[in-house]
Amino acid sequence: MPSITSTLIVGGGIAGLTAAIALGRQGIACDIVELRGEPAGAAITIQNRAINAMQDLGLLDQLLEAGAVRRQSEIFRYVDKNGELIPTPPMPPEPEGGLPSAVVIHRNDLARILRTAAQEAGAVIHDGCSISALTQDDDAVTATLSTGAERQYDLVLAADGVASTTRSMVFGDVVVPKYSGTTMFRWVVPGIPDVGPTGFYQAGSTLVVLVRLRDGSLYLATGREYDEPPRFDQDEARRIVRENLEQFDAPLTNEMLKRLDDSSRIVVNDYRWLLLPDPWYRGRVLAIGDAAHATTAHLSSGGAMAIEDAVVLGEELAAGGELPEVLARFMARRFERARLVVETSVQIGEMLVSGAPGAEQNAVRGRALGALRQPY
Repeated sequence: MPSITSTLIVGGGIAGLTAAIALGRQGIACDIVELRGEPAGAAITIQNRAINAMQDLGLLDQLLEAGAVRRQSEIFRYVDKNGELIPTPPMPPEPEGGLPSAVVIHRNDLARILRTAAQEAGAVIHDGCSISALTQDDDAVTATLSTGAERQYDLVLAADGVASTTRSMVFGDVVVPKYSGTTMFRWVVPGIPDVGPTGFYQAGSTLVVLVRLRDGSLYLATGREYDEPPRFDQDEARRIVRENLEQFDAPLTNEMLKRLDDSSRIVVNDYRWLLLPDPWYRGRVLAIGDAAHATTAHLSSGGAMAIEDAVVLGEELAAGGELPEVLARFMARRFERARLVVETSVQIGEMLVSGAPGAEQNAVRGRALGALRQPY
């Protein structure tokens, strides 16, 4: 039997919702407070053992219905400025047993799947709500909500992202997010014909990532380097996307350029990363997901790691023992795996900025993805 009966989850993103599913199905009452109420970003890749985790949660069929199965060799193939494939070291072979290595899905669709499953598992979601204070003793955590209400819980999960307020309350400035020097621009475009390969289009240090989604639309991600995080309106964001696309003369990038106009909505976000030192808990408060190990997207593994965190926590709670023992076992399974993702992602980002060829980047990427195929 789990050693706890109640949990407050701060943050209703991938980590928080998946944790509510994993814990709720064990009879643990979960309250979720979510300030924003909608997912950030455009599309996301779920890959490696997170696919197994979704299967264990009974959600794989829904993921496959809404998402597009993609081979890692397809996602991470490199393409030159003219649309020709660039030879690179191979990605790990497809998993045995028939499960896909990766699924690409709209973030809104993934949020819908997880939110519905969390509510079906008994989670109560408080949208537009946050916490203003936490106090704890050996037996419980008292949370003061932004509404002024005070409630007690056996466990609090900080799942409120890279800029986690909860982490700051508990850990102070032990770690702060670091701007990687890259700001990303993302765009989803319907109706793009299949006139060339998707993948990582690289010209010098400029990268344009193109991935086909299940509905046929094309997801674009491209970046620009800055000394400090910039601020853009949509006109400026569209100008930067146009300039990056104009560095290529490939059929697929040219089709994207034709669609870029004043109505195009570009999602802008800064690549920030952090790795909270081991352990990610103080007393009865545990950080998971981006609150503990935010990463750039060079391994496309941030969402997968958040799902893994939640499922591993559920497994360790189900295995029994007092809460400190449970959390120590959780850390033994999670820290090195998270460090691999964060450090490798930062390394590949630095390689890209220096203009390293795609073959060198994929040599590093392939080794990390192979390690992430191992059970968590």
